[in-house]
Amino acid sequence: MTFVLVNGFIGGLILAAFLALCDGLFGTSTFAVLIDVGYVPGMAGLPSVVELLIHLLISVVVVFFMAYFYPRDRSATIKFLLYWALAFTVAYLPFSLFSGTPMSFAAFIIWTIGHVLYTIFVAAQIERQR
Repeated sequence: MTFVLVNGFIGGLILAAFLALCDGLFGTSTFAVLIDVGYVPGMAGLPSVVELLIHLLISVVVVFFMAYFYPRDRSATIKFLLYWALAFTVAYLPFSLFSGTPMSFAAFIIWTIGHVLYTIFVAAQIERQR
């Protein structure tokens, strides 16, 4: 359980920092898409720190499922990781629409790169633990 908590928090922080840095460099709003939960009933107007903590909690849950279902067969690992990265990439569209932030190709690319890095980080940690 410690593995899941630590790597969920670290992976989530790495992703959040990457998106925030890219937002500052390229003028996108991917970090806002990542942490915005204002579209969930009862969660509108939460402070950004609380929204970030919710994101980190979700990251812990994601790491739990990635670690639990991580394939033992090396040949299935790439396919498994590509599915996760694809799911994270596809999530950009509904989350950006729900949050009301402007969509752009640059933001989509940054979101995708950030989530691929997140997937690689988590996979490396799982491989290292085995």
